Amino acid sequence: MLSKVKHSAARAARKAGMVSAGALCVLVGAGFLTGASWIFLATAYGTLIAASVIGAAYAGIGLLLIGLAGSDEPHQDTAPEPEATPAPASSDAPPLLQAFLFGLQAGASSDRR
Repeated sequence: MLSKVKHSAARAARKAGMVSAGALCVLVGAGFLTGASWIFLATAYGTLIAASVIGAAYAGIGLLLIGLAGSDEPHQDTAPEPEATPAPASSDAPPLLQAFLFGLQAGASSDRR
């Protein structure tokens, strides 16, 4: 029991570490791409245009992320499960079939609990 908990904790820690390392790499890459964009835009169009373009890009991405975070997924209402109709208990059915139908009905009703 304890080894299972340790294994789960180790797996969660490894996953958190990898996600953190990946996020750090993405942030460093975004910094270098921003620097490269600044150099290119400042050389081609001037520093005012470079600052405006990069600022607008980051503001647009930020607003997009805020909008996505604020939007909730629509709740999909699932249709209620139809009530299981009991199998007709016929006295002329073989006992094996009656037992099978009884078990089928019991299994279907246990899912709803």
